[in-house]
Amino acid sequence: MQVQRIILFLTFVSVLSTAQIQQDSSSTADSLLAIELQSQLHPSTTMPAASIRTAPTTNPDISAIGDFRSLYTTEGSRNVEAYFNALEVQFTSVVDPYARANFIFAFDKDSLNGDYGAGLEIATLTSLSLPYSLQVTLGKFKPHFTKVNLLHPHAFSFVEFPTMIGNYFDGEGLFMQGISASVLVPNPWDFYQEFTFEAGRSETNASLDNGIDNSLLYVAHLDNFFELSDNSTLNIGLSGLRGPNALDLATTMAGFDLTYKWKPVQYNTYHSFTWQTEGLISYSDTTAGQGVRTFGGYSFIEYQIEKRTFAGTRFDYSGLPGLRKAGERRISLLLRFQPSEYQILALEFQNINRNFAPSFQQIVFRAIFGIGAHAAHPY
Repeated sequence: MQVQRIILFLTFVSVLSTAQIQQDSSSTADSLLAIELQSQLHPSTTMPAASIRTAPTTNPDISAIGDFRSLYTTEGSRNVEAYFNALEVQFTSVVDPYARANFIFAFDKDSLNGDYGAGLEIATLTSLSLPYSLQVTLGKFKPHFTKVNLLHPHAFSFVEFPTMIGNYFDGEGLFMQGISASVLVPNPWDFYQEFTFEAGRSETNASLDNGIDNSLLYVAHLDNFFELSDNSTLNIGLSGLRGPNALDLATTMAGFDLTYKWKPVQYNTYHSFTWQTEGLISYSDTTAGQGVRTFGGYSFIEYQIEKRTFAGTRFDYSGLPGLRKAGERRISLLLRFQPSEYQILALEFQNINRNFAPSFQQIVFRAIFGIGAHAAHPY
């Protein structure tokens, strides 16, 4: 009898447990269903999926640009030339969120002996996050004296740099080592203004020397940019510099640049027009106590005939620093074909007249080609 009671009690407990488990399962299912319905009705309440973070790359952008030239000239006894003129290798990258670095190494052909020499052209650290629209660059760079001096030869429309650049500095322009600071100038007018001030040591060239004492090169530039319409812009710049010359005295220069560009919004891929003019006045102190004042300048126009073809002409006049009566005039005609941003083919005719050396004419063909990352050229 006692055994039967125990069996009945265990059976009753088992039935109650099974019922409770079924009730709990039903409640759990109902809860899960409610959660799913709520997530569909209110998707913003759902938890976002975890994102996978990857480490930023530390590899710099690398590019290489080649410059091949061939020419025919009426000067001298060797009239035909074909040679690889230069190779530029560039490394650029952000250093951290506050700065970026840029290095350019050049391998150039020596015009006298034909050998190739390697050198460091650019090495800069540029700030990215200073307040008040201030930007500071340290290192070796091309100072902002006029507009064309900022460019490298492959970025200039014509085959050769303007004559005044070669006569007053050297074939690729003015370089210096030091500091450059630029700031956007607030004004009540509807145009963009930037002021740049630079100080440091000049590389030795036709006008300036790096100095043997505490004399430094100082450069200032005021840039004014006007948006004339949706299709056209005007850029006017004023420049000045003062630095030591080879006589341990001072050379002072003032310059201006004007650039007008037209690029219609509707046909900007097929047509454009550029007019650019620059000039400088140089005053060099001499041991005789009387300074020598000379000047130089150029003006060119270029029209885009179709998508990949450009035609232009340029007039140059340039004196020589320290020589009052020396002068050189040059007229150039250009035809440029640009299959892509990585390749440029240019044919240029030049007529050079000088009062200090024989005049001559020449035809130059240049091929520019690049590989790797390609940064945008300055406007």
